[in-house]
Amino acid sequence: MKMELVAAFASNEITGTAPDWIMFAPAGKQQIQAKLDGKPSRLTITVDADGASALQRDLEARKADGGPQPFFDLHHDAREAAAYPQEFEWREGSGIWARVIWTPMGLEATKCDVPNGILPSVRYFSPRCAVVRGRIVGLLDSSSGNAAGGLVSDPAFEKIAPLVAAKQPTPTNMDKQRLMKALGKAEDAEMEDEDLMLELEAACAGYMKGKDMEAGMAKKVEEITASKAVVDSEVASLKTELEAARAEIGKVREAAADGFVAELVASGKIPPKAAGIHKLYRTQYLTDSAAALEAAKELTAAHAPDGKRLTDDNKGNPEPGNAPLADRIYAKAHELAASKSISWPEAVEMARTTLK
Repeated sequence: MKMELVAAFASNEITGTAPDWIMFAPAGKQQIQAKLDGKPSRLTITVDADGASALQRDLEARKADGGPQPFFDLHHDAREAAAYPQEFEWREGSGIWARVIWTPMGLEATKCDVPNGILPSVRYFSPRCAVVRGRIVGLLDSSSGNAAGGLVSDPAFEKIAPLVAAKQPTPTNMDKQRLMKALGKAEDAEMEDEDLMLELEAACAGYMKGKDMEAGMAKKVEEITASKAVVDSEVASLKTELEAARAEIGKVREAAADGFVAELVASGKIPPKAAGIHKLYRTQYLTDSAAALEAAKELTAAHAPDGKRLTDDNKGNPEPGNAPLADRIYAKAHELAASKSISWPEAVEMARTTLK
């Protein structure tokens, strides 16, 4: 589906007289503000040789038709003609150009006489054409009107050539060589002064745009740096809290390991003064508490709280179900300590005497 494109273009101080050829649209991919099907839009449009061919084909068809001819108006008012396009041409590396015949109204709008204080009321051309998928495909249907563009003052195309050629001081040969070198041209290249100045203007516009982008990127870097500082501070705070939590968990685990060893001593399963054995079981608990508790179930009570070893006088007793003496003394001691409310050493001694 064809869509109507009415591009709006930005002012620039220029001087000179109305030319026979004007730039219709600059070459390449462009980001522009325009009206698309009557609505303000921001879009990307690619200007190429196919677009120039399509415009020329439609112009020739309109001329052969003999009906109302396409014209360029003033400020897109679609009323009075400022110029009539005679042909469209593609210029490689430059864009689509239109050869025009000016009307008195168009010449008046572009009239310029700086020494006498006369400046053009319009400085640029703005196309009005059909666009499909971001590419120019010809003129609009005659039912949409015959205005194929207008003379304007505000462009969106940054590299659009001015309607009126700039009156610049003619550079000396040395100046011209230096300027061409700065633009990357070969030393033996030939350029008209006007073309050279146009390229310099475009290069300056691109440079300023680059500076704006550089400033924008610098600001973005500052914002990211500030955000990173906040994140780093939060991460440091979280690390401190995590280390504190780990320290608390470590204290709890250390206390649990000490309690485990104390219980083994109290139950007579390990000697109360055997530091090496205490360390071994404590390390085992800290490494794998579940395994340490399971292993402790298999230990047999063999030591009284005073450090004396409980002797088993019935070692080798063949009677089935007859528990080792040490276990029986331990169990009896617990029973006596609970029933008589006596100390553990007393309960052990009483149990030893009772069971011997």
